[in-house]
Amino acid sequence: MTAPDTPGAPMPPRDQDAPALRVAVVAALPQTAPPLVEALRSLGHRVPVVIGYRRPVDWPGHVLGEHDLPPGVDLALPSRAESVAGLLRAYAVDVAVSYGYPRKLPTAAVAAPRLGTVNCHPSALPSYRGPNPVGWAVRNSESRIGVTWHRMDAELDTGSVLARTTIPLDDQVWSFTGVNSRVLEAASAMLPEVLRRLVRGDEGEPQSQHEGTWAGFFSDDYATVDWSEPATHIHTQVRAWNIAGHHPRVQGPVAVIDGARWRLRRTTLEQPPPGTGRRITCGTGDLWVLAADPLE
Repeated sequence: MTAPDTPGAPMPPRDQDAPALRVAVVAALPQTAPPLVEALRSLGHRVPVVIGYRRPVDWPGHVLGEHDLPPGVDLALPSRAESVAGLLRAYAVDVAVSYGYPRKLPTAAVAAPRLGTVNCHPSALPSYRGPNPVGWAVRNSESRIGVTWHRMDAELDTGSVLARTTIPLDDQVWSFTGVNSRVLEAASAMLPEVLRRLVRGDEGEPQSQHEGTWAGFFSDDYATVDWSEPATHIHTQVRAWNIAGHHPRVQGPVAVIDGARWRLRRTTLEQPPPGTGRRITCGTGDLWVLAADPLE
């Protein structure tokens, strides 16, 4: 693909209701940043830089690298959150688009772009504010989740709403990656509306400050599997933990099977083909463990 920032390169068709903008993407993962870059460039906007995140020592997966991005897009890995504002000013961006960034952006960074900073949150805000909205939605047996673009402000997930929709959360989705692809598709479809509202100076619809729920990381009280619980409860617990993904402090869900500790990865409530899975009789009903990792 020819980078839009390359001198003399043709620009893709642009959304005629909004001028071409310089947009920074603030995202940490290879599953999130490249699709957002592509969506913005397909609308005719320039993406000079992606603000990434330095790999923590205990991070289990791949973080965004320079080879994940198309030519013409820089990758910046600030050592401190306080450095983000200077980077955004240095690239003279009109807008910053944040998605799943694992660090709270300081107020100076949020205000650095000319038209402000927006964030995509996978919930129907103000419900499920915080770092683990989809995990809590699964834990609470929700059948749909929201996808909300909102202006960023000094707090987490409290800014005015610019666009929103809902998508199904069916029980076939078991991973962050599976949910993320659906959220990104819905989020990308709303980007033209979001950018038009920013260009018009539209502040969006304020969220209620007296409603809403917090979706923090799961704690120890949900990390251990109790086989005396109903099979449906344990099945939901396993799925919620696996969709929630990496936890910085607590590992779950942990179960004891034949005296050994395992982290459960996949279960089913329906009997699988012969020779597949391990059957466990629970407090109510049976559960089959399809995948698990041994723990020391």
